[in-house]
Amino acid sequence: MCSNKQYADIALPVPLDRFFTYGLPAELIDDIGTGSRVRVRFGRRKLTGYVVGFVDKPEGDFKIRDIEKLVDRQPLLNDELLKLARWISSYYVHPLGEVLRVMLPASVKGKPRKRARGADEASFPLEIEAPELHSQQSEVFEVVRGHLERGEYANILLHGITGSGKTEVYLRAISEALKMGKRALVLIPEIALIPQLTVRFTRRFGSSRVAVLHSRLTGAQRHLIWQSAAAGELDVVIGPRSAVFVPMKELGIIVVDEQQDISFKQHEKPHYHAVDAADFRARHLGAVLLMGSATPSLISYSRARKADGRYFHLGSRPLDGELPKVQIVDMRGKKEALSEELLDALESRVSRGEQGIVLLNRRGHANFIQCRKCGWIDRCPNCSISLTYHSRGSSLVCHYCGFEKNAAVKCPQCGSHKMRRAGMGTQRIEIELANILRGVRIARMDLDTTSGAGGHADILERFGRHEADILLGTQMVAKGHHYPNVTIVGIVAADSGLNFPDYTASERTFQLLQQASGRAGRGARKGKVIVQTYAPEHPIFSYLVEHDFDRFAEQELALRSELKYPPVLDFILLTVSSRSAEKAREASGRMKDALEGGLSGKFHLLGPAPAQLYKLRGRFRYHIILKGKFAPALKKTIVETAGEAVSEISSADLEWNVEPVGFY
Repeated sequence: MCSNKQYADIALPVPLDRFFTYGLPAELIDDIGTGSRVRVRFGRRKLTGYVVGFVDKPEGDFKIRDIEKLVDRQPLLNDELLKLARWISSYYVHPLGEVLRVMLPASVKGKPRKRARGADEASFPLEIEAPELHSQQSEVFEVVRGHLERGEYANILLHGITGSGKTEVYLRAISEALKMGKRALVLIPEIALIPQLTVRFTRRFGSSRVAVLHSRLTGAQRHLIWQSAAAGELDVVIGPRSAVFVPMKELGIIVVDEQQDISFKQHEKPHYHAVDAADFRARHLGAVLLMGSATPSLISYSRARKADGRYFHLGSRPLDGELPKVQIVDMRGKKEALSEELLDALESRVSRGEQGIVLLNRRGHANFIQCRKCGWIDRCPNCSISLTYHSRGSSLVCHYCGFEKNAAVKCPQCGSHKMRRAGMGTQRIEIELANILRGVRIARMDLDTTSGAGGHADILERFGRHEADILLGTQMVAKGHHYPNVTIVGIVAADSGLNFPDYTASERTFQLLQQASGRAGRGARKGKVIVQTYAPEHPIFSYLVEHDFDRFAEQELALRSELKYPPVLDFILLTVSSRSAEKAREASGRMKDALEGGLSGKFHLLGPAPAQLYKLRGRFRYHIILKGKFAPALKKTIVETAGEAVSEISSADLEWNVEPVGFY
């Protein structure tokens, strides 16, 4: 393969923006190609690196180590994925080796676990096989088909109200691509959506040609899917964010469901966005990117509305199905967590053999424990946040770093035994529902109940078989699920997300509430939604009652335009951290001085200021936010300038996030 080469340039997963040259052993020289994974010695460590090129003779006079081992007989990275990796590296300003590390499957050592079982088809509602498309669906489908026939890139936003048939458009478009000998990639935001979506796809295309990636697969299982896709043995691959990197042969269409979801943004380094990566792949392959949502991200919505042929709206449900009626319940002055309106509606609907969903986007039993006498609150020693009380084991848990301890029975500050559990989580709501609605079967779905082997599938299948009357949970119950027997949805503490100090707080809250509302009334019976809030006068609730996303978007985008927030200008978030609060503060100040001194006038600089989570996992954190239009060269200069300033302070670290989705 490369017998005329003597040395390889290797990208290593280290925070250095450069390649490293290694020798090619004679016994491996014919097997190593561009994109191969290899093991090399780097200092005292052994690392897995990625071959990105070859050289005849390295520059400089120094000793060259040889590659020690070839990890994969066939390169896992083709030229297309290497181009994608280079683009991510440039756009998000992260070393290529770190990007490649997150792109490829995990270690393939060891025996694979027993193959993960597929979802139980009988637990999910049967639907009409390939139903006739209504006029709005047909319009989108014909546009997609035209692009597929021409092998022409398209970026299409399908904005459809909940239950309007977006998934059927996906299925029909993918079926058309398969007829043309092309293949499909389907991205979903979280694992909770996998069971039902997988059933719909395997019913349509057969289980042998559809593969599902998710976090509960072993490295070996993920590796097998990767190899099968690269060999052209799979027609459709479904998965979350990381599935965007699967090497599909003849990839013709990429579908992104719930495209607004922030889970598509990688929250650890490198901070890439999977939707942008999907767009890059589609653009360079001449493929179709079909993004769907009932509540699209305002940035995508704004851009698509301005581009001819990119925006399509599905404004009705099939068979003239009605959207559910939304009732706002004012909880001010009420001590109970659950209103009479919600309890009566749940009891009435369940007694008629119908089902309900209750959303509370907080897990645990109580938000925190507080001393009634002196006001002391038990906080995480590693993070600047209160510990959440969990009734199981009477424990206190930090949902950021995982710290856990037994709940105190008396105040360590004043010795009082008068301890109160403040706020509420899904555990508390489960207990209250069970105590009030006697005999009603409740299935709770949150991170505490989905960590087992069956995870989300077991809970959703039980609910699909009507072995539970009420599905209670966090945001994972709010979107993507199709249960025609659900006629009542209750939303508890609907305004809690509005209180975050983030410019996207209203957008995220409206999206969550609208998505949750859409779970009701998807069958023959009319649905109802009861929204409990302590801020009923907030404008988003009037838009929610009317199911009016367009008016909400118009108001929110006007405000962002006035403030020069995205999509008008972009953000870069710079975070300085240290185990010393003083060093973190000093490093952030030096970084500000360096940026304002050398790059004055290139952007607006906000901060430095303590991060929303001032202390996280034992490190004190300061933020600087840059607002402007950032060309690749400017982004790189910003990171280099900031890095040099922070490096002057020992034990201080810098992290950067291009186009962040939050400022925690």
